[in-house]
Amino acid sequence: MAVKVLRVDGMRTDTRTAAERAALEAVEGRPLDMSVDAVLAAARRQTGLDDFGALDFTERLGLLLAEVEADGNVWRASKATFVDQCVRAAANRLLIQHYWNEYPACLDAPIERPINVVALPRSGSTHLENLLAADRRLRHLPVYLAAQPAPNPGETAGPGGTDPRWARSDARWQQLSRNEIFAAMHEHSPDHACGENELQVPDFASYQWEWMANVPGFRDHYLTHDQTPHYHYMKDVLRAITWQHPSKGRWMLKSNQHSEQLGPLLAAYPDATVVMIHRDPVATIQSLLTMRGLALKMSQKQPDIDAHVAYWVDRLERMLRSYLRDRHLVPAEQLVEVHFDEIVGNDVQAAAGVLERAGLEVTDDTIADIEHYLASHPRGQRGRVVYDLEGDFGLDADGLRRRFAFYTEAFGVRSEARRGDSR
Repeated sequence: MAVKVLRVDGMRTDTRTAAERAALEAVEGRPLDMSVDAVLAAARRQTGLDDFGALDFTERLGLLLAEVEADGNVWRASKATFVDQCVRAAANRLLIQHYWNEYPACLDAPIERPINVVALPRSGSTHLENLLAADRRLRHLPVYLAAQPAPNPGETAGPGGTDPRWARSDARWQQLSRNEIFAAMHEHSPDHACGENELQVPDFASYQWEWMANVPGFRDHYLTHDQTPHYHYMKDVLRAITWQHPSKGRWMLKSNQHSEQLGPLLAAYPDATVVMIHRDPVATIQSLLTMRGLALKMSQKQPDIDAHVAYWVDRLERMLRSYLRDRHLVPAEQLVEVHFDEIVGNDVQAAAGVLERAGLEVTDDTIADIEHYLASHPRGQRGRVVYDLEGDFGLDADGLRRRFAFYTEAFGVRSEARRGDSR
């Protein structure tokens, strides 16, 4: 089967039609309340609940809203979308708090020896997460539960016993996957394994908000505050999910953010097996810049690609330096490090090696589970995205490699990205 080649056109230019731009301009003058009170009120109306738990999150919510509101290069329509995302997060917080209040015993649900992939975004972490999660002895965090960890009060199952949260997640995925480039880069279907940092979004913590808007001020707040309380919040949300879906299986989890938060991660999960993937930062950067650039083109009046590039190159450097700084915090017997080319070269063997290091015997069933996942998720089934580091982003691969030599030399990471590369 021929693989469709996909490419983002005009990364540095507004490629909207005149009609599309006119529609955006037509709503520019409409009022939009971006206050904390408006978001909280909308969340209360949406859920019929009013207990948010601890209110310290309102400071972080206020930072996010104020920063997006002040950005004159963001369309009003995109600001409205961001407000909706904040409302959804606040509504989830209400639902989670309600569930904790209704079922306080859920906070004692055991989460023992989780396997946690902590690699950088666009480094193969989602692929490895899904390979490991295919093992029938493990359980993973599916997209639909990450999107809404606690059920709506009184809501009943749909036809065939379908969880309404699954149905809502599937509807969102059907809408998102209309963008074939996004769908090819990152599957987000309801049952697909999802990043654990999504569980911190209702706490208005997590670097996940940096993927939702251009918020360097919020980033600075996040980086200069201890994230341990937010990691305990995340674990309590995971406990609520565990309580809803009892299973003896160990958790298979992933969050790219963990690479720079190893201290808080181990405070929450002291017995975790920590899995790091080492990949050429140039390959990671060109993929990330393309994926995040898609959203940038949609939200900004004039795509500011140079600022986008500077932000994320700096961001990944910070993450890698933090990993190097804190790597010693992980007990040697709990740390597993693999190289990206090992995963690409032999998915099954790489996944089996991680499972063995996590204390799980690799059986015939293990191999069959992983091979079944690979057969049902062939590479390139939705197309392959072509990246152009220099043409789209004005970056020189050799210059980037010199900048990241502190990392690649420490771990013997080989170069892989080329102009026009696709993965």
